[in-house]
Amino acid sequence: MNYPQEIQSLIDEFSQFPGIGPKTAQRFVFYLLRNFSKAENLVHYLKEIKKIRPCLICHNFSSQKICQICQDKKRDHSLITIVAEPQDLMAIEKTNNYRGVYHILGGLIDSSKEKTAERLKIPHLIQRLKKQEIKEIIFALNSTIEGEGTVLYLTNLIKKEPLINHIKLSKIARGLPLGGEIEYADEITLVEALKGRKTI
Repeated sequence: MNYPQEIQSLIDEFSQFPGIGPKTAQRFVFYLLRNFSKAENLVHYLKEIKKIRPCLICHNFSSQKICQICQDKKRDHSLITIVAEPQDLMAIEKTNNYRGVYHILGGLIDSSKEKTAERLKIPHLIQRLKKQEIKEIIFALNSTIEGEGTVLYLTNLIKKEPLINHIKLSKIARGLPLGGEIEYADEITLVEALKGRKTI
């Protein structure tokens, strides 16, 4: 016997989430069927999330055209930390130890997944560096082959550009284990990694 189509369709949708298999998706759906107020809340928040868009400057998720971090005049806008995803930005922000701004690439260069440099927010980064007065760029990318490859690509690109090749380039220290991801690092590790950053 099959589930009613409405239930099966919702199970299929949840199954497409990263890390969620059919069994977990099924549990989600039956939880919502037993707790309809939760389902109504979910519908409400899904409608609200449609208001979220990328910040025009750093590409962080924001309910406004310019995110709160980029609007904050108390932050050091001459210091940019480059991260792969918004989750990495949030991990660094939780340390309460960094007062610069960010640039989100939208991923890492990975030819196996067709994530080429052209598909990332790299051209926008170069334009931003040419327009702003930047003293230092910190690379806070995952300690993986893709992360290191992206750092190497960006370093070479920036050093070839006459208008921006004077900017100091550094990357966070090896407080992160090899293969580690920024998003899952604890606050103490990230603080030490930022403090111990090394010039490239």
